[in-house]
Amino acid sequence: MQHFVLEQALNLLIEKGSINLKPLDQKVVRFSLQDLPLDVNFLCTNNRIFVLNDIDRPSNVAIKLKASAFFSLFKGEDLAELLRQDQITIHGDVKTAQLLVDLLQSIEIDLEEILSRYTGDIIAHEAGKVAANFKKSTKHSSSPINVIKDGFSNLLINPTVSELYKNKQQ
Repeated sequence: MQHFVLEQALNLLIEKGSINLKPLDQKVVRFSLQDLPLDVNFLCTNNRIFVLNDIDRPSNVAIKLKASAFFSLFKGEDLAELLRQDQITIHGDVKTAQLLVDLLQSIEIDLEEILSRYTGDIIAHEAGKVAANFKKSTKHSSSPINVIKDGFSNLLINPTVSELYKNKQQ
């Protein structure tokens, strides 16, 4: 089920972001997140990405990384710098990996606009504010998971320090 959701999400981003996958046509990318149970193959064909468990042909490149490095790529951090820091391991065609990273970094999409079609403007706007606050808070931390844990800890242990509590008092 998670493969189907991942495939639909990637193809929605590609479609809405007007991304051209031609440079990756017929390429197979093995993608593994080390700290989450995600180990899949991306097959790029017909301007779509197919997410598969197993595939009959060998991958052009295998990419292994942690979730924090994955988010760093979306923030625009340089692939070469992450490789130097040993946060990403690439086996195979590095050019294919760089093409994939470049495409993912070039996606510009208005998630509020898409969400508003399904939930209405108010909910979409609030979700956008939450996402912006989350993005702002992850700039100062190495891991989005740590940001969530720290936020819950502050809220449960010392709620007067929590940003959520401060906003309610004003």
